Amino acid sequence: MLEITNLSKTFKIKSREIKAVKPYDLTINKGEVVAFIGPNGAGKTTSIKMLCGLVTPTTGNICLCDMTISKRSKYLSQLGAVLEGARNIYWRLNPFENMEVFCRMRGLAPKVYLDRIDHYIKLLDLEKYKTIECRYLSRGNQQKVAIACILALNAEVLLLDEPTLGLDIEMSHRMMEIISGEKSKDRIIIVTTHDMEFIEQTVDRVVAFKDGNVFFKSTPTEIISKFGNGDNRLSTAYLKAIKEETL
Repeated sequence: MLEITNLSKTFKIKSREIKAVKPYDLTINKGEVVAFIGPNGAGKTTSIKMLCGLVTPTTGNICLCDMTISKRSKYLSQLGAVLEGARNIYWRLNPFENMEVFCRMRGLAPKVYLDRIDHYIKLLDLEKYKTIECRYLSRGNQQKVAIACILALNAEVLLLDEPTLGLDIEMSHRMMEIISGEKSKDRIIIVTTHDMEFIEQTVDRVVAFKDGNVFFKSTPTEIISKFGNGDNRLSTAYLKAIKEETL
């Protein structure tokens, strides 16, 4: 179980304070997929960065199975993260080498990680690219390599910032199946995404941010039921919900 308590982040720029994330609480259970959604600049990625230790919270605590983020090495050993806009892989290494480097940095033995690498290379359709340096791959294939790297770690918590970014339609649908499969292994999965189809097909709960506030935590079905007005599209219901800022 991942417990987030009173988590917030305020950035100080000269004499100005920007409250990027205002205090909120959230509990996520094993085997649950949660989506952080909201407009650009709402606080989603800052929250993800606090969860993976890249940004220090102003207030609050993060606890994973009795390990707090203050016990940094133990806590981070249970996480895998892909961040949008970041170089998540080594460009001069090929997909296989990237996956092996990340597994070795995590302290895994070859007899543990080699089968995993082979499994995820096949699952993400990277076999014909596995010996090509990643700098020569398309944006979508680089994204697949980054995701394959963290899946091979077998971490308890996966933090995926825009996991379908750069993927074609076929691979986006495959990614839904892959994440559903990882969920069945009792992993905690947190995604940020604007892809409403992805949310409807994959996500158990939605946490909606706006102007740094978490203003509702609900299931996709509940959002559609309350705000859809007969329209079964999550996108329609969400746009109405975000205007009312309540659920």
